[in-house]
Amino acid sequence: MASIEKLIRLHKSLMTVSHGQGFIEFPRITKLKRIVKACAKQLNVSRVSVWKLDNHRGCITCEVLYILDEDRYYFGVELFEKDFPAYFRAIRESRLINADNAITDDRTCEFSEPYLIPNAICSMLDAPIFSEGELRGVVCLEQIDQQRSWDMAEMSYVASLADNISMINEHELWLKDREQLEFLEQFDGLTGLEKRNNFQKRLDYDLQDSPDPDRSRALILLGIDFFGAVNETHGHKVADQLLVELSRQLSSISLTHHYRLSRIGGDSFAIWIPNLRGSEELQQLLQELQYVAEKEFICLDSPPISVNFSTGVVIYPSEGDLPFDPLRCAEIAMQRTKDQSRGGVQYFSTEWMVELEGKRTLENELVDALKNQELTAFYQPILCPDERKVVGLEALVRWQHPTKGLVSPADFLPAAKKLGLMGRIGSFMLQRASQDISQLQKMGGDVQWVSVNIASEQLYDPMLAKEIEQVLSEHNLPSSAIELEIVEELISQDSTLVRAQLNAMSELGVRLAIDDFGTGYSSLSRLKHMPVTKLKIDKSFVDGLPSSENDRCIAQSIIGLAKGLQIELVAEGVEEKAQVDFLKDLGCEYFQGYYFAKPLPIQEVHKYLGL
Repeated sequence: MASIEKLIRLHKSLMTVSHGQGFIEFPRITKLKRIVKACAKQLNVSRVSVWKLDNHRGCITCEVLYILDEDRYYFGVELFEKDFPAYFRAIRESRLINADNAITDDRTCEFSEPYLIPNAICSMLDAPIFSEGELRGVVCLEQIDQQRSWDMAEMSYVASLADNISMINEHELWLKDREQLEFLEQFDGLTGLEKRNNFQKRLDYDLQDSPDPDRSRALILLGIDFFGAVNETHGHKVADQLLVELSRQLSSISLTHHYRLSRIGGDSFAIWIPNLRGSEELQQLLQELQYVAEKEFICLDSPPISVNFSTGVVIYPSEGDLPFDPLRCAEIAMQRTKDQSRGGVQYFSTEWMVELEGKRTLENELVDALKNQELTAFYQPILCPDERKVVGLEALVRWQHPTKGLVSPADFLPAAKKLGLMGRIGSFMLQRASQDISQLQKMGGDVQWVSVNIASEQLYDPMLAKEIEQVLSEHNLPSSAIELEIVEELISQDSTLVRAQLNAMSELGVRLAIDDFGTGYSSLSRLKHMPVTKLKIDKSFVDGLPSSENDRCIAQSIIGLAKGLQIELVAEGVEEKAQVDFLKDLGCEYFQGYYFAKPLPIQEVHKYLGL
């Protein structure tokens, strides 16, 4: 009964120490000190210590030793496995080492000469500390001057004490993992640099909450040009090593001048100058960055790699003091550099942001325009000059904006391409053009065909031929009433799908024309095997006729090629009678341009045809 009471008392005392208020938040050494001191007092044992195992070095190191008679702590003693193999084997294999006579016990007798006798230690009670199934250390109780027989309550207590230290270890590992996760949230795992989100918070504070908001500051954004090519040519390991080397060079510069450096993207770095002392400082920094770019980097076993930075710069306070995100502004400036002068520097202008806002508004309105049926078709007549007879029409998309009026295709088609809307617009134009020519023919108009431009998204759609067949059937049109125009660039690609699509449309009886011929890179041998019925000479070659010798030679070559392949010709962008006469003499059959008629809405086409 007494032993059970002792067991309960000892475990209560351990719980009081290890679960006391604030204990878990104490530093590790403080927690260990409290535990060993409480243990020594509760068991009235001479010495209590906690040892940490170092598998790499093959030793245990004393984290803390408490000597009861002295009421003092000691640290740092090391015991090596090569010197005490039996003991190390025992703590790995046993739940407890209860050596009442430590000098004669097989598990501890190795300590006699170097450790036990000099310290007058007679008895030992050791419990191994495990974490995640692995031995991490040991709790050691040592009685001096006289032997001691350890009872069950004491052995149970020490085993629980070791478990508590194991729990401390587990908690510290959890804290370490959490710190690592927090670090990875804030810092880049490859370069160790601050990530974008953390960097952004730093900028926001400095610009909004700083006690000195009017001082000059600058943000520099560096984008590595053609970094994707490094990945493709040398592999990801080399590319990663290049980023590490660049980050070291940039960190050296930033630390020297007390700037903040961040890796804000896969191939881009940002430098924040919190106190810009003048344009000379900025120019000096840009020069140092240029020196970095001019170096050759040896990464792993790769050959030397050279890089260029496209740089965007934002200076605060800025003209107009618009509340734009500084990183976004720097990215816009950097992208302008990439688009216009790779390897150079662009300084952000607030006009760019206004321009971008306008483009974004246009994009949103264009999406709505498709829903609200604001797009319409204009038609430019195609004539045979001998009779000035309209033989065909080219359908051209227009946008009738509810407040801006007629919007030029040059303004909205780039946005449509960016948004992936060209396929939808192409389908709309195919449907509208078929509807209008059907109505035109019913009214007695002698127009043989209508040309519709086909976007690349449509050409790569395997359902295109089916769509065309359905439209022809819906409007009761012969297949010869529709002519599809594709740009030369699309047939320059050796694509099995493109060839299959063109053949499928040809089998329907639909005419195929190559638009803007002469501006692309189509192979003549490939053109010979395509089911093309017409070439359209690009306006850029018509403009200089007949005075430009180069344009005359190009026009003669294209017309000669078409005649040789028995392909019809249309000259686009004709604006003068001299151009018509010259091309007609060379054998060009059809003409299209302002000399005859500008693009017209369908109602005005009716008037033009006298219907």
